[in-house]
Amino acid sequence: MRKIRHNGLLVSGRIILLMIVLFVFVLIESPGSSRPFLTQDGKKTPGSIEVILTLKINGLNQSMIIRGSDTTKPVLLYLHGGPGDPEFPFVHKFNPGIEDLFVVCYWDQRGAGLSYSKNIPPETMTLSQFVDDAGKVSKYLIHRFNREKIYLLGHSWGSMLGAFTANKFPQYYYAFISVGQVGDQKRSEKISYDFVLSRARELKDRKAIRTLEEIGPPPYSDPKEAIDKMMTQRKYVIRYGGAVKKGNFYPQAIKPIIFCKEYSLSDKIRYLKGMKFSRNYLWDTIMKTNLFKAIPLQQIPVYILQGTSDYETSYAIAKEYFDFLQAPVKKFYSFENSAHSPIFEEPEKFDTILKTILSEQKMNGQ
Repeated sequence: MRKIRHNGLLVSGRIILLMIVLFVFVLIESPGSSRPFLTQDGKKTPGSIEVILTLKINGLNQSMIIRGSDTTKPVLLYLHGGPGDPEFPFVHKFNPGIEDLFVVCYWDQRGAGLSYSKNIPPETMTLSQFVDDAGKVSKYLIHRFNREKIYLLGHSWGSMLGAFTANKFPQYYYAFISVGQVGDQKRSEKISYDFVLSRARELKDRKAIRTLEEIGPPPYSDPKEAIDKMMTQRKYVIRYGGAVKKGNFYPQAIKPIIFCKEYSLSDKIRYLKGMKFSRNYLWDTIMKTNLFKAIPLQQIPVYILQGTSDYETSYAIAKEYFDFLQAPVKKFYSFENSAHSPIFEEPEKFDTILKTILSEQKMNGQ
């Protein structure tokens, strides 16, 4: 009995030690400062920018990371997905080349990441408020960098926010670049559910079949129930390659946040809190918004970049929305080796398309 107790204490001690080491490691990797652009001889690249700043936007402190290797390049406002999932850690890990093409503003939206606070009034977590916030950030960037206009990029939830923002403030933007386009998420969730249930049956995944049949197909009437069942469904979307087509999703999702030096340890804790907070207040808005009805027309060029294996925001619906949308210029780019995030899954192809967009805009005198 004494030996068993001794071995138990050894195991407990090792677990505690491992947790302490992990805590210290994450703390070291979390200085809360932005890494500079360096020349080959280790000096700061002339004309580059890397800042983390907080602005009072519509009565709330909101933060952003602004980075670019050359401040003379076009300015891009990046609207992250989620809702509530800032994407700077993933861009830095999987596609830092975007910062050679643009001066990129990674704005952590109201209630997310660096902009999360437990004191945010829940009644301000609305689509119209986010659109107004995005307009204020855009205006700030135009003035700060002395530009006539900037570019707008939205991913996932950001594609919906971006569609409304571009529609309300077309005077601020040269073009809207949409990735993982939301069109009619109510229909998209049904397509997603049918996909995972079909794959589970093909693979004879009895536990998945049982779980999916228990929650039943969407839509769900109760907002809280809808979030819980959506999260259950997403687990299988991830497992079957509908979120990331190749590779192990979880290390790709977790490691960039842990290693992100721009977020302090407390920022990383806030990041996790903000994900849940934002999803709870905004998911029902996503489900009730239909861009076919809300945004049938844009006054600026629109470029939609979509993974063919995307089962979070359906490829088929994104293409249908593109065909439906009226815009002075519109182009649709398919990514055959991507699911929901071609910006991270096929970064070289993604950046080549961005270069093409910039070239076309330049030819048009933008």
